[in-house]
Amino acid sequence: MRNIFILLSFLFLQQIAFSQSNAKNKAKFPKYQAVGTFHNGLAKVKFNNKWGFIDTLGVEVIPPRYHEVGDFNDGLARVRVNEKWGMVDTQGNVIIKPTFEWIYDFEGDRAKVLLDNKTYYMNRKGQRVE
Repeated sequence: MRNIFILLSFLFLQQIAFSQSNAKNKAKFPKYQAVGTFHNGLAKVKFNNKWGFIDTLGVEVIPPRYHEVGDFNDGLARVRVNEKWGMVDTQGNVIIKPTFEWIYDFEGDRAKVLLDNKTYYMNRKGQRVE
């Protein structure tokens, strides 16, 4: 029970932090429905219900074309096309094609992925590793 409370508290505080930073960045870039915080020099933005990324000057580096995105971490961000997840780099190059039911951020040289209800790890080339 205590762990559930801690998790819910963390998620609540994280939402407050995102809302505050979103409001500040949204004021700078009013074109967008939502603006995230900057990670690796890019912030996620929502325009016409699609997500992309802008740089600190507001230039669209990755045009809004994804159904959902995560923040950049170590040069890569999770992106969702329909119901499948993949990864892009800071230039918008697709590094891991969106084929996974879920993909976690990389920790070192591998990321946990979910495919066909099975969990395994893959490297930065999208190859399965142990």
